Order: sequence, then structure tokens, then C-alpha cells
Amino acid sequence: MRVAFITHFPNLYGANRSLLNLIDGLKPYGIVPYIIAPFEGQLTDKLNILNIEYAVVPIQWWADEFKGTLIDRAYQIASFYPKAFKRLYRNFQLIPKLEKILREWNINVVYTNSSATPVGALVAEKLKIPHVWHLREFLDKDYNIYLDWGKALSSLFIQKSNAKIAISRAIASHFFSEHTTENLHIVYNGIASSVELKRLYEMGITSLSLDRPFTFALVGLIHPNKGQDVAIKALSKITPDFPQVRLLIVGDGSSDYLSQLKKLAENLGVSNQVEFLGYLEDAYKAYLDSDAILMCSKNEGMGRVTVEAMSVCRPVIGYDNAGTSEIIQHEKTGLLYRGNHEMLAACMSRLIENPDWAKQLGINSWHKVIEEYSTETYSKKIYEILVSLINKPNLQEHK
Repeated sequence: MRVAFITHFPNLYGANRSLLNLIDGLKPYGIVPYIIAPFEGQLTDKLNILNIEYAVVPIQWWADEFKGTLIDRAYQIASFYPKAFKRLYRNFQLIPKLEKILREWNINVVYTNSSATPVGALVAEKLKIPHVWHLREFLDKDYNIYLDWGKALSSLFIQKSNAKIAISRAIASHFFSEHTTENLHIVYNGIASSVELKRLYEMGITSLSLDRPFTFALVGLIHPNKGQDVAIKALSKITPDFPQVRLLIVGDGSSDYLSQLKKLAENLGVSNQVEFLGYLEDAYKAYLDSDAILMCSKNEGMGRVTVEAMSVCRPVIGYDNAGTSEIIQHEKTGLLYRGNHEMLAACMSRLIENPDWAKQLGINSWHKVIEEYSTETYSKKIYEILVSLINKPNLQEHK
């Protein structure tokens, strides 16, 4: 089976890393992957290394970000629909090019790997072949990105796909009501093979025995909705009692916002305890250099970082909402908190004061990962969905 995966972003954050895991996991099933990327970047560099065929097509999102001051937002609202129509027009212009590429690849299924673009559905309709829509982000709740035609109308369009996959129950309920669950599947991302997870366990256990100050890490895009400011404020609350504690902040993003975070750390007197590491190609370096991970985003679709941290026996303190609440079992595999930075600080203190308990939470979390988040489990579920589409009687003529 030949599958064309449509991506919306060129870098290797959660959605594309999960896509690469999926492609690798589908190999034993004979799935041949092809990728459409909006432009060159970290993803296409990786595809070249893996010898996976791809094409760069400047596909447009069907959403836009609202940010800045009230004046900035007023301007953005005024120009929103002209930009929306322009994006839609450009996507329609790209359909013949995409159709030509997918015909040359002899594609059986088109697979959109994000909520952010509709071109996969449009070209699949043109080619009369099955379309899968994999919903991996809220957009509005996690990135302040709003759909051009509103969530209700966009959800109606998404529902027309032959299969919809959501990475959590939270994502599914965000886009669909309980009465519109036909062809909807909840499939949690897999982050590594069972063999790799066992190797990660050994690495995690070994690194936990290192003699170092208790270290927290927050990994992900530097963005106001990801809660780096909350983590810095929480750290400032506990440093009087635990002056040696450290916080690693990993990821890239707006230079202006990064400067604000550094200034916040300075103003709160914790600049010596906070280390900004920038983007790391291998996020596991940060996990292994820490004793616990913070997930301060209030609206994680699933939280790949959470599962990756758990895979090396690191307990995660996460905000109790959305996908994070589906992953962490409070006081069994990690801690959940609600409220402001003071509640987070209280959880951080509990782990520092009880290091043996923190280690046990991490070990428990690894067992949850190998049971529920292996690439074998993930890929098998996706493969079964793909096969069901190809085998549907009304789609046989398009195989």
C-alpha cells in the first residue's frame, strides 16, 4: 500500500516526530510512505537520511495566529478573512500539482498529519481515493491559532474524511460532538519500539543514580501557552528551601519571548538556577540530565514530551487538563496539579523531599509507556485503519 503523508511544518516537533515513528512502525506491514512537506527543513533532512521520497509543495494552512497587543489583534481580525480567502485560493491552485505528484507515486491513501491544513482532503477527493485525517493539535487552545472558517464548519469538512484519528480523547471531543463519532478512532502516539523502550529503561535507571542537584526540565516550543514562565515562577518559590535546585528549559521559539523569560528569571533572582539550552535534536539528553519533567501547558493534545520522559523513568508533573490528564496517573506515575505556579511549586517540593518516591513514580511510568505507547501498538492500530479503508467495497475500484 502506498500512502502519501501531508505535513504542515518542516521541523521535528511532536507531530512530525510521531509521523516518523509511524512510518518506521508501518514498515513490517509493507506500507510505502511518501511525504508532502511545505518546504525544506529538519524533517526533509531526516527523510533524505532515511531515503524516503518526498516532494516540497508550499501548501497553505487554513488557520492563522492571533497574538500581540489589542491593537495588533484588531488589525489581525480586520485582515483575517482576506488572508483566509487568499490561503484557500492558493491551496486550490496547488491541487493540480499535488494530483500530478500523487498519480506519479500511484498513491492508494492520502493521510493528513495535522489539523492545520485541508489540502490532503481536497486532493484525495479529486483523485477519488481514501483520505485519513490525523488530528494532533487543538490549534486554538495550544497555539492561539484559529481556523479560517470556524471550528464548527471546519469540523463538518473533517468529518467527510474516510477515517478520523485523534491522538487523545481531549482532541476528539474538541472537534466532534459525541453524536458524530462515525469513523473516529482514538490512537495514542507511540514513541519507540519495545526493544528501544527496554534500552531507554536501562539508560534512565543508570542516570538516576548520578550525584547532582535535583534538576527539573521543561522541553518544547518556547511559547506563552507552554508555561515556561509558570515553571520559572514556581522555581523561585522553592529556591529559598532548596537553593541547589535547577531548571533546564529546552526548545526554540520567539526571540522576544525568550528574552522575556530570561528577564523574568533575573527579576526573580533565579537566573543562576535556570539554564536555557535552546533546541536539542535529541530531547533525551535533557530528560537524562534531569530528575523530573514539568509539563505546564494547560492544553496538550497528548503530550509526546510527557511520554518520552516517562520512557526513561522520569516522573512528570503536569497540568491536570486535556491530554496530560489521560497520560499521568496522579501519585502513581507522576503528579497532576491545578491552579497557578504555587501549586506547581508544591508538587516540585514533594519530589525533592522524597527522591526515592520520585524514582518509583518514574519506574511506574515506564511500565505504563511500554504497555500503551510503543510504536508496535501505535502502528498496528493505524495499519488496521488503513486496511479497512482499502477493503471497503465502495473504495475497491480506486485501489
